[in-house]
Amino acid sequence: MEILVLTKRVPVTQEEELRIIEDGKAVDLSKLPHRTNDWDNYAVEEAVRIVEKAGGAVTSIAMGDMESDEVLRRAIAMGAKDGLLLETERPIQDPFARAKTICAFLKKEATPFDVIFTGVQAEDDQFAAVGGILAAMLGVPFASMVIGIDAVDPGHMVVRRELEGGLQERVKIAVPCVLSLQSGINEPRYVSIMGVRKASKVERKYYKAKEYAEGADALVEVSRWSYPPKKEGATMIGGELGEVCGKLLGILKEKGVSL
Repeated sequence: MEILVLTKRVPVTQEEELRIIEDGKAVDLSKLPHRTNDWDNYAVEEAVRIVEKAGGAVTSIAMGDMESDEVLRRAIAMGAKDGLLLETERPIQDPFARAKTICAFLKKEATPFDVIFTGVQAEDDQFAAVGGILAAMLGVPFASMVIGIDAVDPGHMVVRRELEGGLQERVKIAVPCVLSLQSGINEPRYVSIMGVRKASKVERKYYKAKEYAEGADALVEVSRWSYPPKKEGATMIGGELGEVCGKLLGILKEKGVSL
């Protein structure tokens, strides 16, 4: 089985102070650490597990600047056969433009696949839309929020999808198809620094994304970045324990909390 996995290099912003630049048109990410999008690690792991059982090959595809080569090396260290990078001068944030560029690349380069895996969403933009848009453009079936792959048979796969309210849906989907995988579907294997270094010796192929981006105009544009409004600071309650408890109870009653 030939499996393509879309991977993305994203900034780690959880512990960082973000700085808005260019009069609100952009965010400075130059000094932030980056890593492989967390959901994509689960997608690579699931693809490798399937190939280890059923045979075939896993190819990782990334879109971004040359620094995005690091996510290809990580995917190869996890078990992917090779990696393909669609190099861009600036990040393509719009999911429609990303999907259309990838679709054009797959068709123009006649890249074979039985299934395409994506993570459910990317940590940076959280559109959760590229997989579905790409499937529509390719004219193949699509399933989102996949939390389990129960069977891989000639011509179809049986997958479980996460629904609202803790429910699950088990569906049979024809191959070729596109699947967006949810975190928790597996436990991604540990990748050592030495493993990534060895992966750097595996040949990756590089392409210019602009050669496949004709007609991939953005439908979503960032008009302005802004900081959220500052909230009021916390109220510190001083005094003896009994006094503090009394004040705290009074505040809770004022807020409408029934005691």
